[in-house]
Amino acid sequence: MSIEKYFTKEEIVNNLSKYETYYQIALGKLIYLSNITEVSYEVDFKLALGSIYELITDLKDEENLDSIFDKELKKQTSMDAVQNFINDNMELIQSRNFAIEPIINDINDDKFFNEDMKEVFKENVKLHFQKYNDFVTDDLANQIKSAVEELTQK
Repeated sequence: MSIEKYFTKEEIVNNLSKYETYYQIALGKLIYLSNITEVSYEVDFKLALGSIYELITDLKDEENLDSIFDKELKKQTSMDAVQNFINDNMELIQSRNFAIEPIINDINDDKFFNEDMKEVFKENVKLHFQKYNDFVTDDLANQIKSAVEELTQK
């Protein structure tokens, strides 16, 4: 399967919108569960693109990639949020004995996002879509696509 189809301007905007929305919702749940509130909700779009690229390359041989992609993106994004949350709050997590393993298990079992979180996603992804639609110019999309093509040649 060609992964370049996931890096057209439209797909870049769609995937970044979903990534940021999933990330912020996952982070919100982590904040709620841990009572750790000093957290940045900012998403570095380059790291998000890298994570999306890695996910697609990991799944490129899956026959049903198109049908599982959104679920796998949600899982990957949630894992990224957990990893960044841990990295940014290691001392607080350790001092509060905050258990990460059950959260990771819930993510892997696709149980982390409850119905309310799914509704929040539907409402908020549109806002992030507009943000990335304005941000990702044709030139930037072409640069990203060229970079992906270069990486796939290696």
